[in-house]
Amino acid sequence: MKTEKNVANPAPEIVVIGIGNAWRGDDAAGLLVAHALAARRMRHVRIEERTSIGPELIDAWRGADAVILVDAVVSGAAPGTVHRIDAHRDELPVGLTIGSTHAFDLTAIIDLARALDNLPGQLLIFGIETSSFEPGQAVSPEVLHSLALCTDAIVDEIRRLRRSTA
Repeated sequence: MKTEKNVANPAPEIVVIGIGNAWRGDDAAGLLVAHALAARRMRHVRIEERTSIGPELIDAWRGADAVILVDAVVSGAAPGTVHRIDAHRDELPVGLTIGSTHAFDLTAIIDLARALDNLPGQLLIFGIETSSFEPGQAVSPEVLHSLALCTDAIVDEIRRLRRSTA
């Protein structure tokens, strides 16, 4: 779903939503990437953090031209692996669990948004492969190493999205 552009502000609206739980080890990955992106102070990019997700996530991206979701994932790949999924083009890999500590599964929310015709024009998911969701644990070294890689990849995507939606 696209909204009408403001002629005075033709820049595409890009929303990045970092999802996670800072108190459950590697599940903090999405939040930490959101913090890193917010520190870069990119124009026309709205950064949000969510510690839980449900159908209200659809409202968070309403009106955006492009949305990037960042979350911890489990697929069996090596911890720290960064996955990039285009929700419009790519099938979610079999066995990939996104947002395993959240009340709602992110894939179910995306399916609901698709059924309601409420997907943004671009919807990308960046998932960082995790190794531990144990309460009170620190983020693993593998995930810590991948945070900068994921952040840089998202900055590159934002640049690409600006060119393609402007």
